[in-house]
Amino acid sequence: IILVDMESQRNLLIETDQLAELIESNPDNLKLVCGTWNKDPDAVDAKEQFNEAHIEGSVYFSHAEIADPSAEFRSTWPSTEFFISEMKRLGIKKNHTIVLYDHENIFSVCRPSYMLRSFGAKDVRVLNGCLKKWISEGRKVTTGYPQDINDTSDEGYDYELDQDACTCYDSTFEKVAAAEKGETDQYEFVDVRDSKRFREGHPHGFKNQCYQCLLTEDNSAFKSKEEISKQMEEDGVDTRKHIVFSCGSGVTACISELAAEVVGVEKTSVYDGSYTEYSKRGKPDFL
Repeated sequence: IILVDMESQRNLLIETDQLAELIESNPDNLKLVCGTWNKDPDAVDAKEQFNEAHIEGSVYFSHAEIADPSAEFRSTWPSTEFFISEMKRLGIKKNHTIVLYDHENIFSVCRPSYMLRSFGAKDVRVLNGCLKKWISEGRKVTTGYPQDINDTSDEGYDYELDQDACTCYDSTFEKVAAAEKGETDQYEFVDVRDSKRFREGHPHGFKNQCYQCLLTEDNSAFKSKEEISKQMEEDGVDTRKHIVFSCGSGVTACISELAAEVVGVEKTSVYDGSYTEYSKRGKPDFL
C-alpha cells in the first residue's frame, strides 16, 4: 500500500517550465527517464522514438525489459533483485529526483512511475504535457542512444518492494470477497478501461471509470486536482477508500492510480495481471 503523508505530499507531476528550472538548478541529483511504450505492434518503435528525440541526459525505461522475464503475462512486476539490477544498469538511484515522460500522450509513463514509487523511490514526477510540449516550446532535445551506466556500487540502490502496491490475482479477489461478505468496507475496485471494453467483460466486483476522463482532451496531461476530484465524485469513486485499479494489462491502471494520489487518496494498489489474467482464469471459486 502506498501511503501519502498529506502534510508533506511529494510532487507527483511537473510542468515543462519547472523541469527546465530543475535542470538548471540541480542536475547532479536529477535523473531524466523516458517511459514511452507503444502497445500497437504496428506503431513506431518506442526505442526508435527515443533515439530520434529525447531530453538531454535521459535514459530509456523499457517496459519489456524491466518486467518478470519468467512470467506468463507481459509487463508483470519484476522481483526486487531484478529491479535493482535494472536500476543499476540505468543508474537510477532511490534518492534521485526522477522525472519521467512520455513522447506524445500520457499512456505508458505512469507504469514506471508507480513501479519506482512502489520500490521506494521518494521523489518521482511525471512531465505534464509530455515531450511534445517540451519540443513545441523550443526546448532542447538530443538524439542517439546512451550507453548503459552499469553501476557496480550498491550505494543508492536499496530498493524494496511494497508488496501491497501491486496485487496478484488471489490477493485482489480476497479483497473483493471480503467486501462482498461485508467483512470490510475499506476497498474500492476500479477498472479504468473504456466503457465498451468494460461491458464486454471485466473483473468481478469492479466498477468502471475510464482513465481518459482524468486527462486533458488530447491525453497529453493530467487535468487539475480540482477537476480530477470532481470527476471521481461524479463517477462514484470513493476517494476515502483504498482503491484497487485494474485495466487490460496493468499499464493504464497506473494512470488512474497517479491521479488518485494527486487528489490525496491515501491507499492505492494496482492489480498486476488485470483483465488479461482475469479473462483466462475467471472468477475464483471462493466468490
